[in-house]
Parts: sequence; structure tokens; C-alpha cells
Amino acid sequence: MTYVLNARERAALNQLSLKRDAFLARGQLEIGRGNEALEALEKLGLAETGSATRFADRIGWRITEDGWRCMYGKTYAEIMAPGAPPSRPLEVWSWPPAKM
Repeated sequence: MTYVLNARERAALNQLSLKRDAFLARGQLEIGRGNEALEALEKLGLAETGSATRFADRIGWRITEDGWRCMYGKTYAEIMAPGAPPSRPLEVWSWPPAKM
């Protein structure tokens, strides 16, 4: 069964993609990026938790390779590979990703 991300999950995943290697603490995320959206992304395997990069005493979230697949249908390495054509986000962000 395919799960389509809602607007809040999509916005949270997009924000996590802007700092792809960093674990962002809750306070570093824009207002409206609630725990429910982050927890849903984590349950789907699209985001992971760890010690926050700037605030080691807090939990942070970052995008996973599956998060990139959800957004682009490719991993970050595939998107950035030398000679790879420019990639655009998929119109529908779902897990597993929709066929292109």
C-alpha cells in the first residue's frame, strides 16, 4: 500500500533536505513542523533521529536515503552523480515512491 505524505509531512521533509547531514533540533525547525509530522516521517523511514548537531543534549531529525527517494525517486548520491541530468522533485511524495 502506498502512503501519500500530507502537506505538513512534505514541508518537514523538505526542510530536513536543506540541511541533509545535520540532525536538526525541534527548535531549529520552522513553526508548524510539529512532532506528529516528524514522527510519521520517522515511522516511514524517511527521517531518522539522533543527537542534534548544534544542541547535543537534544534529539534531532535528518533526512534518510529513503527520504530522498520519496522526494526525487533517487538517492542523494544518484542526484549528485557526475553527469547526472538535473532532478526535480516528484509531483506526489509517497512511500514507496510513485513511478516516474
